[in-house]
Amino acid sequence: MKNSLWSIIGLMTIAGTVSISSCSTIVEEPMQLQNAKEVSSEVLNSSDIKARKKVAVERNYFEKFSNQLMQVDENGEPTQNIPAYFPGIGEGNSTHMGKALTFLNQFAFFNENGLNTIGAPVTQFYSEELVEIGLIDIPDDVSSITTDGKGNSVWFKNIENIVTPVTEDKSDFVAKVEIIGGTGKFENATGDGIVVGFFNPNTGEGESTIKGRIVY
Repeated sequence: MKNSLWSIIGLMTIAGTVSISSCSTIVEEPMQLQNAKEVSSEVLNSSDIKARKKVAVERNYFEKFSNQLMQVDENGEPTQNIPAYFPGIGEGNSTHMGKALTFLNQFAFFNENGLNTIGAPVTQFYSEELVEIGLIDIPDDVSSITTDGKGNSVWFKNIENIVTPVTEDKSDFVAKVEIIGGTGKFENATGDGIVVGFFNPNTGEGESTIKGRIVY
């Protein structure tokens, strides 16, 4: 199954002087020159910022999206039956990216507790779209991705998802997720969060938010 991408993709001087007095004696000059060399070396070392390894910092993470889900079988064909896959695309904002897209995938099934969903590989139905924006080599345990479409992305693994039917037109859900990687400034990111949202089982329209912590 191939879906077109949403249209929003396409959205420090160190100065110093070393003065050597003209009345310096021959004995004093070598010491002054040596001191000047030491100072120059210290300035060079302190300005070599790019060579230093970036230190990861833990920050708050928040995002909110309006989503459109689909109910399909393993071949991507529309179905009204359960079990089924619920892939989707969302448009919204992330605190660390601004305007962003989300790609997601869930597998729904019934058991003794009613309707349950678990994370499914986001690449199952969106591999082509993700490749188009430069996202490749995504592990199968990544069930959703948030990206700005400019090389930055955060990868989520679904840990637990609870769906609660409220009315015929609304189902609420709460999920635990882990951040298990990313690209761009989020490469090797880690963290966790809670997803809260709802969707209309008849139209697939819904909303979701993620609140948590991210280290990158």
